[in-house]
Amino acid sequence: MQRFAYNACFVVLLAATLAACDFFDPGTVTDPNSPSTEAVLNGATPSELQNLVTGLEDRHRNALPDVTELYGSFGREVYATFASDPRFITNWLGQEGVTPDAEFFADGGAFDVPYAAIKQGNFLIDAVNNTDAVNEQEANGYIGFAKTIQAYQYLIALNGQWRGPDRNPPGSIRIDVADPLNPGPFLSYDESLAEIRRILDEADTELGNAGNSFAFTLSSGFEGFDSPTTMRELNRAIAARAAIYAEDWTGALNALDNSFLSLTTGETSMNEGAYHVFGSPPDEFNPLFYPRNANTNQILMVHPSMLEDALPGDLRVEQKFFERDEPISNGDLPGVELFYQDNRYESNESPIPFMRNEELILIYAEAHAQTGNLGDAIDAIDIIRETWELDAYDGPSTEAALIDEILFQRRYSLWAEGGHRWIDARRYERLDEIPTELDGGQVFEKLARPLSER
Repeated sequence: MQRFAYNACFVVLLAATLAACDFFDPGTVTDPNSPSTEAVLNGATPSELQNLVTGLEDRHRNALPDVTELYGSFGREVYATFASDPRFITNWLGQEGVTPDAEFFADGGAFDVPYAAIKQGNFLIDAVNNTDAVNEQEANGYIGFAKTIQAYQYLIALNGQWRGPDRNPPGSIRIDVADPLNPGPFLSYDESLAEIRRILDEADTELGNAGNSFAFTLSSGFEGFDSPTTMRELNRAIAARAAIYAEDWTGALNALDNSFLSLTTGETSMNEGAYHVFGSPPDEFNPLFYPRNANTNQILMVHPSMLEDALPGDLRVEQKFFERDEPISNGDLPGVELFYQDNRYESNESPIPFMRNEELILIYAEAHAQTGNLGDAIDAIDIIRETWELDAYDGPSTEAALIDEILFQRRYSLWAEGGHRWIDARRYERLDEIPTELDGGQVFEKLARPLSER
């Protein structure tokens, strides 16, 4: 009887509560700690614009781990021995005829996540265009920076796709995503690449009209690129990468002329560039750092071919690959013991590069080899070889031989920096050279798009 009385009271209170609420028109919910979208898009303050810049930097780094693991697995730079889900091995390596699962959460990081950064860039551009808090020169700085990052992110998504033998498949990626509810059409690989290069050129012009300093602050990862003038150098470096994807060798060399390219030897020269930075909470840790010799079944491991194919004395092997005391094994790689893990990062707060001078030197070498300037190509190759304590190049002075050498050097110089080996093998129709004997899989030509994007 007493319990019933309590229940009756509860029903009365619930009825009174329901009477006071309208479930179908709850009214506007305001977050007291954050400005509304409308407030930022109309009349943003300098501090709000700074928050949008910081948010763009954060989103700029979010595709990094998935791209490194996924494209690195496609190119057999790494094995993603993550026991949490067998698809990291079976699907990514194409075992038993399996193809990439378009709905596998880890694949989405290479397609969906770049678009989150692109959306953030659009949000920043719209906010800048709808405020009186900045003058025209300052606005150019914001917009030039945003478009530079957007172009880099479009390249990440595009790298998962390919032009195919006929160079013009039905679709590749969307470039026009300003209205997420009404996006533009899928463009072919070549059309998409042309649009990305156009965005970079627009950004370069805007940065050229941005004066001597930005009205915002960037993280230490952009040290050396924190003014409109130096950001243009980073923009041109990205443009040089896009140009070699387009097989525009003269365009690549022109972009390099205005980039931060330095044709000097030494590790300091190789590592000059722009970085993603990480930190302890409330920031996030470096997602590619794994403690040496950690007892774990969740770790990214070096593909054995990277050790087998290395030249004796290559300092990159010593510095990048750590030999464990105990190997790592995975049930989907029967009989395979993996002894080497990534050795590049000292801690979980170490920065990760996204554009380095070492890549620019190799782009310079490739573009010169492709345009018949073989002596310049050899000089650039020798900068790389001397830095890593290898003898000077003494192979044939032919375009074919030099391209072989450049692609080989790119394997070690750019290891696990976004899947360069897979992308390079595809550019030169050498996917059949990627080893699959250990895993019994296949090498894919492109990444399956999510079902919602077909």
